Amino acid sequence: MRTKAVRKIQLIWLTVAGLGLFAGLCSIFVLVVTVAQGWQEQAYTEWPQATALVQRCGVDIYTHKPEAYWIDCRVSYLVGAEQIVTKVHSRSTTAPRRDVSQQPGVQIGLMQEWVDEHPPGTPIAVHYDPANHKKAALVATDMPLGGPLTPDNLKLLGITGGTCALLLAIAGVTRSSYGVVGTRSL
Repeated sequence: MRTKAVRKIQLIWLTVAGLGLFAGLCSIFVLVVTVAQGWQEQAYTEWPQATALVQRCGVDIYTHKPEAYWIDCRVSYLVGAEQIVTKVHSRSTTAPRRDVSQQPGVQIGLMQEWVDEHPPGTPIAVHYDPANHKKAALVATDMPLGGPLTPDNLKLLGITGGTCALLLAIAGVTRSSYGVVGTRSL
């Protein structure tokens, strides 16, 4: 009977430690992505800024993912004497019927509200790539699901890092409290 209890504690310890290590790997992945996207977004802020005029905005079907929507805007701006016409857009959200929660429906409503507030001729600030004037980025915007990703990535990094630390702490306490057999001291 004692052996069965010890094996159960070992299994719990291995599971918690394994989940902690997995959360640690997730944290490393999120950190790498956050640094890369943060670097890219910082580069966007150094691009020249222009005031673009909305030609057309709409909540459209996102063609790269089935039943997802995004804000897709066609804008124009001047670079010197050259009139540039390009597109800027938000991230996508799933269609309401594809997701049980109300979040996508609310998100699409916010997206439509933003589009309604930005009819043709509305000015919006964009930063454009000096090497390719047609490549534009929204650095600071009130567009739902638009703009920088780094703030959300940092939240995710905090969650994964905190989860890793908590699970590894629980594994350490479990190991020392119950004297998990078959594990070596670190």
